[in-house]
Amino acid sequence: MNLRIKLYNERYFDQLCQVMDKARMQELKTANIERVFLQLKDAPYLDYLLNCKIYVAIKEEKLIGFVGLRPHELAFLYVDSDFQKQGIGTKLMKTALLYLDKPIKLEVFSDNFVAKSLYKKFGFKVIKTVVEKWSNEYPVDFSQDSMELK
Repeated sequence: MNLRIKLYNERYFDQLCQVMDKARMQELKTANIERVFLQLKDAPYLDYLLNCKIYVAIKEEKLIGFVGLRPHELAFLYVDSDFQKQGIGTKLMKTALLYLDKPIKLEVFSDNFVAKSLYKKFGFKVIKTVVEKWSNEYPVDFSQDSMELK
């Protein structure tokens, strides 16, 4: 596979949104809370994402995954569902670990076993699990794990 990992620039914004939206819906379904889905362009965390250091996975000039980093935090990691199980998440994790200082923390839905398996492969351990309501507008419970790599 001709895959390149490179620093994000804004010309990839629309493709980043497409990958995030598709993968986010898949992620929310694992937690049975897909009704809380918002497109990235409308999401309250858009600025938070864009203020991350973002690395993108590019195949044939198409963005197929990305990772967003903040100091000591892996804030986002998403791979287009059409390209999952091909090692792209692993390559993005390896890139993230080059740029993050330990300890590194992340948050993941407790039922997102695929993502948690990837994180555990790199040595992350669950340090806390919380169950909370999504919001006043969507008072549905969800469970989230905090993971850390020391």
